[in-house]
Amino acid sequence: MPKYKVQLKQGSRTLVNQVEAKSVADCLALFNELTTMKVSEILEVKYTDDTKPPIDDFNYFSIYKGMLSSSAQRMSYQVLLNNVKLTKNEDTIAQSLMAHLEINGFRIDSVMVDLLKQ
Repeated sequence: MPKYKVQLKQGSRTLVNQVEAKSVADCLALFNELTTMKVSEILEVKYTDDTKPPIDDFNYFSIYKGMLSSSAQRMSYQVLLNNVKLTKNEDTIAQSLMAHLEINGFRIDSVMVDLLKQ
């Protein structure tokens, strides 16, 4: 059975539950039937890694912020990465972002502004 992450909202609270259900419709029906919270989002989990995460040795840049642009859409998109490897710099990060991400289905032409903070 597929796994789903379900975002539930009520008032100022937001909760995320993970469930295994037969379908999105069954997942939605379950929460509508049993809870007063509103289901705001259901995402199918395509990948999980249950191995132990690495210890936090603080051997990384704490944050990267970049503003990506697409001339085809004349749009920009902000990206935020945490715990960036020390072997990466702004250029290699920008190349990786342009290779792997898109804005509304269009390729990213440039990284207009970027900040790498230690």
